[in-house]
Amino acid sequence: MPDERVTKALAAAKISYSIDGGDFRLDYKVDATRSQRVWVASKTFRVGSLELRDVWSVAARGKGKPPADLALRLLSENVRMVLGAWQVNQGEDEYLIVFAAPLNADADPNTLQEVVEAVTFSTDRIEKQLSEADAF
Repeated sequence: MPDERVTKALAAAKISYSIDGGDFRLDYKVDATRSQRVWVASKTFRVGSLELRDVWSVAARGKGKPPADLALRLLSENVRMVLGAWQVNQGEDEYLIVFAAPLNADADPNTLQEVVEAVTFSTDRIEKQLSEADAF
């Protein structure tokens, strides 16, 4: 079930979305030729007294395991990130390169939009470096 707090914040920020497996899927314009799909999780998790949710986007998909040079590059990228981090989500025979940032579960519309934009532009920058295609 989609989290009503996110529904209200997205409506107030005038961000359109669809529901994908209970999460919010946003197709965000980066510029005239590029876009980035971003998800805002309905499910939250707790760290002490904090209630957080993830905002994430995919930059690349590949078969097998990610090349070591790509993994090292993403670790190096994490050093410069103020909000969020690069992750490798490994499946049985493929991997996803994902950028994810935590967000307060009760974030106001402005904060939600800022985090969505940070994830959008960070992910699209790496996607563009890895491939000129705009697949995600």
